[in-house]
Amino acid sequence: MKTLLFALAAALVACLLWRYLLKGRFPRRGQVSGHCPRVELSYEAALADGVLSDEDIAVHYAPEVDAAVNTMISCGGRGDFVAAVNFDGDWASDNNWDGLRTHPLKAVVYWTVQRTRTHYLVGYYFYHPRDDAEFAFDRHENDLEGIMIAAPIRTEGFAPPELMYTEGHGGVPFFFDPPYAIQGGSHRDGGLLLDGDRPVIYITPNGILRHCGHSIESAKDHSTYAYVGNSGIHYYHGGVAEEPATYKGAYGRNRCSYALRSLKEVYDRRNGPLGDGCTFGSYGAFRGNRYGVDRANPPWSWQDKGAVHRLGGSFLSDPAWTMARAVDGLRDFSEAYTDNAWADWKITVDRVDRTDVTLVLYKDGEAVSGEDWLIVGDDGSLRFLGADRTALWCAGPKETRWDMRAFDRAGQPVPCAIRWTAAYCG
Repeated sequence: MKTLLFALAAALVACLLWRYLLKGRFPRRGQVSGHCPRVELSYEAALADGVLSDEDIAVHYAPEVDAAVNTMISCGGRGDFVAAVNFDGDWASDNNWDGLRTHPLKAVVYWTVQRTRTHYLVGYYFYHPRDDAEFAFDRHENDLEGIMIAAPIRTEGFAPPELMYTEGHGGVPFFFDPPYAIQGGSHRDGGLLLDGDRPVIYITPNGILRHCGHSIESAKDHSTYAYVGNSGIHYYHGGVAEEPATYKGAYGRNRCSYALRSLKEVYDRRNGPLGDGCTFGSYGAFRGNRYGVDRANPPWSWQDKGAVHRLGGSFLSDPAWTMARAVDGLRDFSEAYTDNAWADWKITVDRVDRTDVTLVLYKDGEAVSGEDWLIVGDDGSLRFLGADRTALWCAGPKETRWDMRAFDRAGQPVPCAIRWTAAYCG
């Protein structure tokens, strides 16, 4: 009996040793990652065919990613891997929690590109099948987080990004260096770290402690998460979607190539079909039924819960507006788009007959503009819409109801002739 108990205890110790110390430190047989060279794309090479495409821009600025891995939960850390939404071969999102166990998690990063007269606005989005934690109340199926960078447009070549904002669980922090400054009501988290023109970012691990749940920060200011064993993966754009072969220990030791895909393949599913067996349960939520229903949101419904200026989904639909509302000192920054394919609605104000009023925008009966923007100036111009624009680019399904009303300085409604349009372009 003693021999049997000793053997069982030894087996338990060996199992724990493998799970918490060794698993993920050595590649499985035949599995190798990080062998692909990083994809480099110069301005001259991008223009070789005479056209600078959105994909060319996304490739040039593709980020370097340090992703922490919590090996103590979520299948030994697999819940922190970056993957495609359809990593399991289908577009149903309500089977992804369990699919993580049985399917390869090959690294895919989604991208978007918008252009104003002065800047490229480039987004990157990182999907995880699980937002996992030590306790059930902080878990849900599916998780998508992202970043948006602004880089000046130059005729002689690419220029480094000037600022970045990210998303994580209802917050939208900004990252930039002087001379820029954050405006009241918004949140700055630190400076930019660049590798050439590529932002270097940090994705927090699964877990319940502060700054967990795959929130994204600039790698310039992040702290190492010792409680998850200082383990992580360094993802880079090698053009090939690989699954991490190793993920225990320092980032640089565990390199893994990712492939870029346009967010369009996910975005085009936002209006349906919806419900069980589909990608989305509603316009603004992934379909999920583990640890709650439809709890993960895509970027066209992300809302900065702490900001004074709220316009749900503007992370993607109107990044120029989002940046200009939060950051002071932007040099030569135009809010006028020359290309924006990532908004459902264009709200345009053509004329306001009174200059002593504030306009309030309503979405499905709820005010989404504050008293300190959409103010008509003495010259009839609209402050906070920007000096070179008269429109907002908004997110919302086709059945969204928009309204605009005028109020005086005391907040009382006033009759006012407003000529405005809400055009669906989704």
